[in-house]
Amino acid sequence: MVCRNVFLMLAACAVVRGGSAVAQDLHADQVTQHLFEQYVVRQGKINTESVMAATHLVAERGRESGFWKNVLAEFQRDNPPSEIGCVRVLGKMLAADAAARDALRRQKETGEVSAGIPRVFLGAEVVAALVERGGKADCFRSDHYAIALARARAPEARGFFQSILRERVLPANPVGRAEVAPVRWRHSDSTQFHAAVGLAQLGDAEGIAWLIEHCEFSQGTVTNASPQGAPRGGDLSACCVEALRQLSKEHQRTSRAEWAAWWKSADSKRLLDPAVSFGDP
Repeated sequence: MVCRNVFLMLAACAVVRGGSAVAQDLHADQVTQHLFEQYVVRQGKINTESVMAATHLVAERGRESGFWKNVLAEFQRDNPPSEIGCVRVLGKMLAADAAARDALRRQKETGEVSAGIPRVFLGAEVVAALVERGGKADCFRSDHYAIALARARAPEARGFFQSILRERVLPANPVGRAEVAPVRWRHSDSTQFHAAVGLAQLGDAEGIAWLIEHCEFSQGTVTNASPQGAPRGGDLSACCVEALRQLSKEHQRTSRAEWAAWWKSADSKRLLDPAVSFGDP
């Protein structure tokens, strides 16, 4: 019933109503606000399918209308219950902006004409806010930040991705007079995977090397967003192979040795255009 209501609200937005364009825009904004409040910000027992459907609709409609500013404002309230929902919405909006930048670049370089008019809507402050807060996020939440920023393909997130892949050594806290060894702290396999994809999409060798290293016989699991086309279940090795295939546009390679041989002769600049397409949980 909840999921059905989400699509009914979308249908209501799509119906051509009488009255001025201003009234129609106001109605669309009200529906977007309702979806955001009821399914993204609101906490409660709402099934994942309904939440993700609403997240997609808010991102799709709110990017062009300027509603992204409302989402950013909610995110900046530092309200833990709505944090992940806002990160998801902003990540999807940033992915659409990244695709628009690609189209604009192709128009400039090759004269290729898009079916629509590509436009970038979100301000630079969105990526900056995600990078700043993502660097302080706990192990559970940091994966969502890595996904959103990987979707954004923003060079400003390079340092954030690198910090995820590099193991940190935290200083030991003395307990009485006993010597305590420093604590080695690392992110989950899933978070590292998304960070590696983020770096690879920027043409960074560190990201590609990580994906190749883990593309065979790895025991980890990718959660929250696996590459579309990867087998269900989030097997880390399978996700790495699918990410490499999407980045390289080569679909015959499977083993670590084959991908390592490809990388020796690959042009890292070619990685700046293809994007890894992520699914939802």
